[in-house]
Amino acid sequence: MDAALKKILRPLYDVLVKIPLARAAIDRELHKLAAEPWSAAIVRDFLDADCGALYGVTRDDKAGLVEQFRRNAAEIESGTSPLVHIVLAREVLSIPPDVQGDVIECGAWQGASSASLSLVCSKAGRRLLVCDSFQGLPDDGMRRHTGPHTKVYGYYKEGMFSATLDQVRDNIRQYGSIDVCEFIPGFFAESLKALDRPIAFAFLDVDLVGSMQDCLRHIWPLLVENGLIYSDDAGDMDVVRVFFDEPWWHEHLGCPAPGFVGSGCGLPLNPSASSIGYTRKVTQFHPEDWHRAPFLHYPDEEKV
Repeated sequence: MDAALKKILRPLYDVLVKIPLARAAIDRELHKLAAEPWSAAIVRDFLDADCGALYGVTRDDKAGLVEQFRRNAAEIESGTSPLVHIVLAREVLSIPPDVQGDVIECGAWQGASSASLSLVCSKAGRRLLVCDSFQGLPDDGMRRHTGPHTKVYGYYKEGMFSATLDQVRDNIRQYGSIDVCEFIPGFFAESLKALDRPIAFAFLDVDLVGSMQDCLRHIWPLLVENGLIYSDDAGDMDVVRVFFDEPWWHEHLGCPAPGFVGSGCGLPLNPSASSIGYTRKVTQFHPEDWHRAPFLHYPDEEKV
């Protein structure tokens, strides 16, 4: 092309090609960086916290776990991010060692989170119960699922998220700690009937209302006081609504509904939304286990 013509067309080229490309590149980088400060804070909080100290787990041990979580999520098809694995790890390592109970996971898919949890359980000296149909999801009747915060909707098809027991075992054997695992195959309504040991922590990633109800029926009575149930279904309000359904809880579990922290948008793992939230089993209130706030009123502080 003639040099003079190039000189004339250069501004037009910049407008039509270079500037949009540059903006697209900047947008991509900003999108990637948007969650980075949050991610770094969550990782740093896990590394610097006291969690694990009573089990002899050091900061270096936790840094190794973080790298293994990243590897697991990269190598095994997963519905949860490494940040979710870090949050679960912190909670398990924060359980006092004198509290008896297993860790249970319902909904394993390919076993990515199972592998990560098994590594944590190995350090905490706990058993991990891996529960799944190993046939995929049951029939949901093509019920529409909506996430009001993310504005995502869709349907679950029978057999989705299927992996065989052997596939999950192999993944945990390669990327986790198979020695601490017990496998409970079958649909939850029947398979969880065999549970008869204390549960110290639960992670439920079951997608469907009926499956969540089946899990809660069998796990809640065995969950220790102050025990946590985390769920990866925080964005699905139909599933979350189960935790606020007073008639259902009184009928099936004989107690008030516990509610759910992170309803609709999940815990703040990134600026937009996350998929996890939790509930805590508290049947008795002990003030010494809680904190007072300067903006609230306390009758025992009233001056006579």
